[in-house]
Amino acid sequence: MSPSLLDVASVREYLSRRLLCSVETREKRLALTFDDGPHPRHTPKLLDMLASKDIRATFFVVGRRVRRYPEVLARAANEGHEIGNHSAHHVPLSLMPAPLIRRELEGCGDRVEGITGRRPRFMRPPMGWINDLVLKTARDLGYEPVIGSIHPQDSRQPGLDVILHRVRRRIEPGAIMILHDGGWRIGADRSQSIAAADILTDELLADGYRFETLSVLTGAEAW
Repeated sequence: MSPSLLDVASVREYLSRRLLCSVETREKRLALTFDDGPHPRHTPKLLDMLASKDIRATFFVVGRRVRRYPEVLARAANEGHEIGNHSAHHVPLSLMPAPLIRRELEGCGDRVEGITGRRPRFMRPPMGWINDLVLKTARDLGYEPVIGSIHPQDSRQPGLDVILHRVRRRIEPGAIMILHDGGWRIGADRSQSIAAADILTDELLADGYRFETLSVLTGAEAW
């Protein structure tokens, strides 16, 4: 299976000049992020696991999922996790004109704020598709665009061992890890992703790493 583009140094360098990919630090700090939720089955399991280890993560949610499962989003926020914007319908923003990009981001942001009382600070473009217009529109709306530095392509279900290998070889201080708790289809299986998160958090905690929300990792005020 082909590697993620984030495994290519030149691609990471290009992206890091345009949006947040990682944070420079010598301390063993990193961010664990999850995309495409909230999911009625996978996200609660994930929240149970994170709570048992006192870990805070950042969830990039899709507006249409927030509308269907507001109680799952509320739980994540109430337990101290940060909520990010992943658009209203998980569509390729770079193929859209500015008004539709704005509608996608405002639609998701409004739903999150309506449930949590707080507007997301960060946005992650669906599928990582960006162009200058997407980035400008996001920043005009007050969002900091973010991708990440480790993407094991867990949404393709390559197998638990493959996901673990892809993450382990890229771990470093300041990394931003991309995993998935939801999917385009509500029936998407994210058991490999949750199992990988469980194993990796145990390993990294034992190695002295601490997991932080993106706001904490980047030094912004608390979400």
